[in-house]
Amino acid sequence: MESEYSLNVRRTLGAGFSLVEVMVTVAVLAIILAIGIPSFQSFFENSRLNRANDDFIAAVNLARSEAITRELPAGGGVVLCERNAAGTACSGDAAWADGLMVLEMDAGGNVLQVIRAWDPVATAAVAAGANQITFSRDGRADPAVGFSVNVHGESQNYCLRPTGSVFKGGCP
Repeated sequence: MESEYSLNVRRTLGAGFSLVEVMVTVAVLAIILAIGIPSFQSFFENSRLNRANDDFIAAVNLARSEAITRELPAGGGVVLCERNAAGTACSGDAAWADGLMVLEMDAGGNVLQVIRAWDPVATAAVAAGANQITFSRDGRADPAVGFSVNVHGESQNYCLRPTGSVFKGGCP
């Protein structure tokens, strides 16, 4: 007659995985990872592009809403532009690679207030047809311009209409 101890030992000895089972599991896992990792890289690239798009559209919408809600001086406006290195004014460059800023300006082009500034995103570039976009107190954009947001070779085109609204796709 077997003791209770020997029954417990016999049960635990047969409760593990064999070496073959472990090796097959590792091989299947390696194949799944080899197929899945490139898909994740594409997913992350699309996420970066979407984030850059969302940030730029948010900047356009902020500039437009600030122009509508502020008591702007006659001839003044809220400007969206590429910021200069100090982050205090527009750079005047149409490359839009050094970060964005939204600021309130008077009719003479003097900065009255910096509303918001964004740091540059190393992986994103914005190509616009103008070096700045000015929104009047009724929310209209000058100039109406097409722009493209590019992240690692993937780009998305948008159109800023004269009404100040943004649409996906090229301008007519």
